[in-house]
Amino acid sequence: MELFDVVAVLALLFVPSLQKLLDSVAYRNRSRGRAEIVRARGSAPLQTPPDEREKGKAKSRV
Repeated sequence: MELFDVVAVLALLFVPSLQKLLDSVAYRNRSRGRAEIVRARGSAPLQTPPDEREKGKAKSRV
């Protein structure tokens, strides 16, 4: 029973710090994903959809 008490106390001590670590990692992953989307949108060439090209009704997408 004493070993269980020690393990329980240690678990309670480490839970808040582990939660902060997990929140930090999740925030970094979300930020990295958003940055990648912004970069991809900035580097994507503007193209006319194929159906509009065929009809000759291409519009500027600027």
